[in-house]
Amino acid sequence: MTRIPMIAFLAVSAAAATAQAQPSPSPAPTPMRPAEVDAQNRADDISTLNGQLVEVGGHNRYRFSHKTWNVSTNPIGLMLGYYGASLSYAVTDNIALRGDLNYYAPVESDATGSEIGIGAPIYFRKMYSGMFIEPGAIVRTETSDGSTSSTVGPQVLLGYHWIWDSGFNAAAAFGVGRNWNTDNSDEFAEDEELFVNGYLRIGYAF
Repeated sequence: MTRIPMIAFLAVSAAAATAQAQPSPSPAPTPMRPAEVDAQNRADDISTLNGQLVEVGGHNRYRFSHKTWNVSTNPIGLMLGYYGASLSYAVTDNIALRGDLNYYAPVESDATGSEIGIGAPIYFRKMYSGMFIEPGAIVRTETSDGSTSSTVGPQVLLGYHWIWDSGFNAAAAFGVGRNWNTDNSDEFAEDEELFVNGYLRIGYAF
């Protein structure tokens, strides 16, 4: 009759040893308070569009809508004695009308001049974004060393435009034109018939 209590004692001892061998569960991590979360990891601080990640400032690339007006100038030219401003208006989704006024008196030079230009930039992708071709015309007068030259004629520029969601943008263009004055005026017959022109502008669209 003593064998039964002995077996029960052994069974209880084995159960106790097994319970001691099992590791105790680790405590659950304490949740972080919202104030402790890094701002860069917050959902409202991540730039997305329809649930997809988008580079900050690049939402406009995925929208059909665009800014209507754009005013710009060349801040580098201001330091060198070239002063000008340009204003563009979007007449369609891909075509704008642009006008600019310029006056220049280069540093360390006695030359002075002025220029009036008009153009119709045609954007291949969307307004104020990407590659464009710009037919237009200019009227330019320059005085240097007591002589005056005048350029009147058409020009065609090829350029590229960058714009961000804030409305700030930059454009650069380069091309050639033809001076009609060399054929129509004996006074300017010796001027170059073909001329090179271009611009670099920083602007704000609204």
